[in-house]
Amino acid sequence: MTWTQFIASYWMPLLLGAIIAYLLGSFNFAIIITKVMKKGDIRDCGSGNAGATNVLRSQGKGAAALTTLGDLAKSMLSVWIGGWLITHINADLVSGEMAQQHIRIIGEYVAGLFCILGHLYPLYFGFRGGKGVLATLGMMLVLDWRVALLCLGVFAIVLAIGKMVSLGSIMAGITMVICTFLFRAFVDHYPASVVAICTAMALFIVVMLICKHIPNIKRIANGTESKIGQHKTDAADNAE
Repeated sequence: MTWTQFIASYWMPLLLGAIIAYLLGSFNFAIIITKVMKKGDIRDCGSGNAGATNVLRSQGKGAAALTTLGDLAKSMLSVWIGGWLITHINADLVSGEMAQQHIRIIGEYVAGLFCILGHLYPLYFGFRGGKGVLATLGMMLVLDWRVALLCLGVFAIVLAIGKMVSLGSIMAGITMVICTFLFRAFVDHYPASVVAICTAMALFIVVMLICKHIPNIKRIANGTESKIGQHKTDAADNAE
């Protein structure tokens, strides 16, 4: 099946999955939790970032834990829905378990991408969202737990050495792209076309993540980025 044939056959479940995932991603739990707890808009607190780290520093551990669970859950649910739709709508077009697995993973990646877009630019909150770190982690936990664990490991090591959440998040993102390619190509032995689309979407997500961290990158370069243990107002801007 050529890519033209693939799009012609599966445009409906891909589009439906993308729309649902974006709408789910737009539920930014950093904003929702702080408003439900009547603590105002998280974007007016601390660094102004609608993410779990800012919630932790500004509102405490309980609110941060709920934010983390919510953002992980919406991403994982989005990926599952994307995979289910593409394997149940026009399911008779492809035969064979392996072929269906390849189709499914493309639907999952598309849904994950659009969930992250919803998190970054939430429809319900004026298109001002977070940085997408937790949403990306949730996506990878469903797509490939091996990659997710390696990313968490890299994040932990970089954080332990450099004490900067932002640097750990960026390095984990780069790890995701590299490991996605290596696992899909040399361990799972996916077709080259599937490897290419998976790697391209992972790369696109990481580029968005890095763009969201540009202010942090500038502070890392000039030595002013906040580190774990420091009590600076902008420390909350380091990560998701």
